[in-house]
Amino acid sequence: MRRDHLASACRLSAAELTRALKSARQMGVVEHLPAAEDIAQAERLFGLTGRALPPARRVPPRDAEAGPSFQPLLDAWGIARPNPRRGSHPS
Repeated sequence: MRRDHLASACRLSAAELTRALKSARQMGVVEHLPAAEDIAQAERLFGLTGRALPPARRVPPRDAEAGPSFQPLLDAWGIARPNPRRGSHPS
């Protein structure tokens, strides 16, 4: 398949398609098919090698309840958290 056909079929911009093809070639899933030396880049044909995509990388799940925290940044800057009991009256 040619680049322009791939781009329209996948609805990718030229930059996105370039990155996708580069990654696919690095993984050995897609290859340039033999062509004449003077053929334009857009006219180059790509073919599938038959090799399966490697499994997706696993990212450890983030604790959803904790949410984002600025505490490490505050600790690095030496800023203490306000005391929640500061406004309370002594009994």
